[in-house]
Amino acid sequence: MICPECGSYQPDRAKFCGICGTPLSQESLVESFLREKPEQEIRLPRFRSPWFYLSVILLLAVTLALLTGAVYLVYRVARGEEEKAPEEEGQEYLQYYDEILGFGFAYPHGWMVEKGQATGEELTSLRVVLTSRKYLEIKAFVLDPVVSVGGLEGIREYLEQRAVDHVRSLGGTVQEEGASLLTYTRVGEMPAFYLEFEANLMGEPTSFFLQYVISDDCCFQFEGRSPSEEIRGVRPLFWSIADSLYRRQPETSPGSGSAGEEKGD
Repeated sequence: MICPECGSYQPDRAKFCGICGTPLSQESLVESFLREKPEQEIRLPRFRSPWFYLSVILLLAVTLALLTGAVYLVYRVARGEEEKAPEEEGQEYLQYYDEILGFGFAYPHGWMVEKGQATGEELTSLRVVLTSRKYLEIKAFVLDPVVSVGGLEGIREYLEQRAVDHVRSLGGTVQEEGASLLTYTRVGEMPAFYLEFEANLMGEPTSFFLQYVISDDCCFQFEGRSPSEEIRGVRPLFWSIADSLYRRQPETSPGSGSAGEEKGD
């Protein structure tokens, strides 16, 4: 224990201080302890307003949102997800209509529609051209009644075999037999099938867009091609042309009038 008078250390059971002779007792030690000031002032934690905690939570939420946005942006860049093509922004479209067959479509301003020579089973042959290396061919042919008897599934099997032969003729590769090659979609009310593939044409990697649109007993084939390194900019335009196809009752009989008409949108 400590003597309350001289502050010297004394044995716990001492009755008197061996230095100054002051009587020592437990009560006097307690009183001495209470009179002494603590070395450090004890401070209780200050109460904080609920607004403080709300501000902290909001700050954490904003930080988390910014981190999530940054991660999503990195994800999109890593996946190479396509942004809106520069060629598509603010794009104006023209209209083409074939009065004999009664079909039409929209195509971007700056592209040219060239009339080709229909051969064999073809009813018409067109080419919508941006450059000599980037264009979309449009052909129409009558489906064999035997094929049409099988319904949409029979038409699909026929078009898949046709697509396989076409891909191989261009030097492209197809997936294993037994797997579905064409993907089903729709153009307006008309069923359609499409696929995309790559082939090497004259030493240049080329990307192809191929879509078949079924309209009554007639089938429209859209085939777009572009150098693979430039396909990102024109693929949305290939899709927009193919998806704009429509049919209506022919206004003139075959052999009369113009076969095609171009006009502003």
